[in-house]
Amino acid sequence: MRIGYLHIGSPQHGINRYGRLLAAEARTRSSLNVIEAAVELTGEQSRDRTALNHAAQLLSSADVIHFQHNSSIWGKSRQQLHNLDAFFDRCSVPLVVTLHDIFYSPCSKTLAQRYFSNPSTVRFSEFARALLRDQLSPKILALHKVIARSQFAFVCTQEEARRLSDRVSTSNVQIIPHFVETRTIHFSREEARKSLNLDNFIVITVLGFIYSGKGHQLLIRALCDLPENVRVVFAGGVSSGHEAYYQELMTLAETEGVRDRIHVTGYLSESELEHYLLATDLAVCPFRQTSASGSLSTWISVARPILASNIPQVAEYNTLAPGAIKTFENYTSDGLKAAILEFLTADCKYENDKIAVLRDQLSMSSVFDQHLHSYDRLLKLDYVA
Repeated sequence: MRIGYLHIGSPQHGINRYGRLLAAEARTRSSLNVIEAAVELTGEQSRDRTALNHAAQLLSSADVIHFQHNSSIWGKSRQQLHNLDAFFDRCSVPLVVTLHDIFYSPCSKTLAQRYFSNPSTVRFSEFARALLRDQLSPKILALHKVIARSQFAFVCTQEEARRLSDRVSTSNVQIIPHFVETRTIHFSREEARKSLNLDNFIVITVLGFIYSGKGHQLLIRALCDLPENVRVVFAGGVSSGHEAYYQELMTLAETEGVRDRIHVTGYLSESELEHYLLATDLAVCPFRQTSASGSLSTWISVARPILASNIPQVAEYNTLAPGAIKTFENYTSDGLKAAILEFLTADCKYENDKIAVLRDQLSMSSVFDQHLHSYDRLLKLDYVA
């Protein structure tokens, strides 16, 4: 089988990396031939169209093409529609897509159903905005275009499939969990902590791009009442467009008197990232909401103890490995603080055995096998057709 992978966007972007890791695993299979094309969009329509045309032509020598999509990596506003057309117009083989970051406002049909069930829950202005959004929003139109053009759409969680059902038919949607990387690390936890000058501290880390909704502010406020030897690491850079939010976080830290106990790393190379992963005592994922979480998968890869907000995606992990991820119910700084203090007073191991079980279940090899099964199924369906 020949599989084509399109890598769209900056190589530093998590979605781009997601596709590259799938392609790398595919290359380890002797029965597969892998073709890859990378396009980093410039915003110049003519140049981007040419690059996407060339990528589509190259990948069309495969039996199936796998690409990634969210509401921003294909371009801003209506430009994403032009870019998708440029790619699709030159693709001559079946397509499958992995959908990421599935956050869409309720559609007009859903609001109409709510209205007829309970009129007081829906305002006319809300319904009117939804109706216009359904017809005009580039993000919504792009989602429909991607679904219509793809034979299969993969999502990583049941919660994402549920959210998607509000917008599109899910007859061709398949749930394939987010893979967990296999890491070969050539230094010890003690070496990592010493190299980062963290060997005398309890290290609590929030991983990934900094943007609103990930709960950084809860941890800043909770830190005020945590022991003095606790240090907080924000391991990652500021997401584009969220610079003002980051400044608000740092102002909050100053106001609360804990700025000197917080370290913001900025973008990390793979080696730098692994030093912080091993140096961490407790991984905190206080998300208000999320789609599939690459940061959760990263923590699972090193079996760190994880404390997360009680959201559906975390419940799905705990269904696979009961009790693997600890959760806190009260989504406030006090709720988070109480859960952290409980962790600190318990006899907690550096590595979590239950998360190690989860890591094995979600290994890259196992998850890629699920992709491969879908590729095989698609080609058989296409052959019959």
